[in-house]
Amino acid sequence: MTVVVLGAGRGIGREITRQLVAEGREVRAVTRSGGVPEGAQDVRADLMDRASTLDAVEGASVIHLAANVPYPDWAARLPTMVENAIAAAEAVGAKIVYADNLYAYGPVSGPLREDAPERPAGAKERLRSELGKRLRSAEVPVATGRSSDYYGPGGTGSLPGELVLKPMAAGRSAMWFWPLDQPHTFAYLGDTARAQILLGDDERADGGVWHTPAAETVTVREFVALAGRVLGNDREPLRLPAFAVAVAALFDKRLRGSGEMDHQRTAPWVVDHSAFEAAFGPFTVTPHEQAIERTARWYRG
Repeated sequence: MTVVVLGAGRGIGREITRQLVAEGREVRAVTRSGGVPEGAQDVRADLMDRASTLDAVEGASVIHLAANVPYPDWAARLPTMVENAIAAAEAVGAKIVYADNLYAYGPVSGPLREDAPERPAGAKERLRSELGKRLRSAEVPVATGRSSDYYGPGGTGSLPGELVLKPMAAGRSAMWFWPLDQPHTFAYLGDTARAQILLGDDERADGGVWHTPAAETVTVREFVALAGRVLGNDREPLRLPAFAVAVAALFDKRLRGSGEMDHQRTAPWVVDHSAFEAAFGPFTVTPHEQAIERTARWYRG
């Protein structure tokens, strides 16, 4: 059984690939430019090109759709990438596991559950909602795993990683652009990838939207304090003004358009994953302290 990972070069796709290889699975790691975990079949493909995508998934039984692009490129590229992935999966009869985020719900009140209505407010939220619906209309099984902000080794570009753990691992202060005392669910990348693999392996996941498990929800200030105890860094976090995000976006295109999701960080953002465990059984997550230590070791390395 061949498992194909689209977007295997970084982030969640790379971690899914790494874990599958560690399990001794046959894994085809698909990227545009290489740099995949050792032990995976290294395949180069352009997901904007349908023929290239079809070639990349030949013989696949499960396809993990984990490819992403910077915010400014979402509207221009993601719809085509998703359509090509669907066409390729339908051509070979493979199941799709979609590594999604929580944007499709839009602003919410109270804990976030899978049965919450999708009320996207911004352009990026509407796009993610539309892409998810399109995937779930495919003529092959599709399981969707939605996760909150993650951090962990290989989690390049993550907010808790880049703004909190990376500077703290270097002995500097954490930075945050939003209120520090709002509860926020932070997920560990290794747990999120393991949950995505489970969704690919279990037919009970087919057709569903699932919130991947994460450790207990804490406030940002509590998360920083946890990191401080683990890393021996007692510096107070820097609470930067919100307009600093707009300024930073002038130099880092990954931040452009991120203001649309400010509601996720200016109000409680608590993600409920009880439906996942009710369906698939207990899922052991990595405690924040252990996850922080592993992430800091990666940044230092």
